[in-house]
Amino acid sequence: MAGQQRDAVEMVVVDVRRTSSSLARVVFGGPGLADFAVSDVPDEACLLHLPLADGGIDEHGRWYTIRAFDPAAGRLSFDIVTHEGGVGAGWARRAQVGDRVRISVRNSWFRRPADATWQVLLGDVAALPAIARIAETAPPGMHTVAAIEISDLGDEIPLPCTMTSWVHNTDLGAGSMLEEMVRGIGLPDGPGYIYVAGESAATRAVRKYLRHERGMPAGSYGVIGYWRRDAEKWMKIYEQAEPEFERIWQQAEAAGGDEEDVLDIYEAKLEDAGLL
Repeated sequence: MAGQQRDAVEMVVVDVRRTSSSLARVVFGGPGLADFAVSDVPDEACLLHLPLADGGIDEHGRWYTIRAFDPAAGRLSFDIVTHEGGVGAGWARRAQVGDRVRISVRNSWFRRPADATWQVLLGDVAALPAIARIAETAPPGMHTVAAIEISDLGDEIPLPCTMTSWVHNTDLGAGSMLEEMVRGIGLPDGPGYIYVAGESAATRAVRKYLRHERGMPAGSYGVIGYWRRDAEKWMKIYEQAEPEFERIWQQAEAAGGDEEDVLDIYEAKLEDAGLL
């Protein structure tokens, strides 16, 4: 799938269970999934509009990676982090069979080149569902190396990788180690792809390292900010300055270049404006 896909899918929770210390698997069913189909991009995610504790619905929505889809049974599964704080985590801790959730948008970011013979997957626990699905759906013979940052030993789950490393950070909420992890990892020979997902400030630092220090060409890596330590504060800033974000993005696009050039310009302008 290229770019966003808009949906209007209504679902109902049919099962909730723990898959690790920090992750709850929420399984959805219902007539709304009768015509649902997943793409062949393994980090495909949905914008879920979840029930709030006060009985309302989160209209902003939260992004979650599709963990699995069973078209025959009409069952769609997501693994959701249950840490303290955050709308999604709060709902995952209290989710019950019968809860209703809406999908409004779908998107994906994983762009592994067709000639890649290896993939390196790095992320924190929030990226674990995407990393697991990427590893599970890898082509036969793909050399897969994964390194995942976790704060709880109970999040070490089996992954079908050539090599898996677990980096223990007991205070992940205070600061991620993703930049340190990517700087320390060795890359196999030949064509490949690096995929990194995690806290936004950490992934910005990782992207700058890969692009500007390591000199990797656009298309040989994908770096995604999944969450922010200051999410609620930043959301208020975004809501107040949304037109400015849009104006800066349009300026960056107008400057030309590939997607990485646009991101360089966009992030620099946001930083200058005090919006990053």
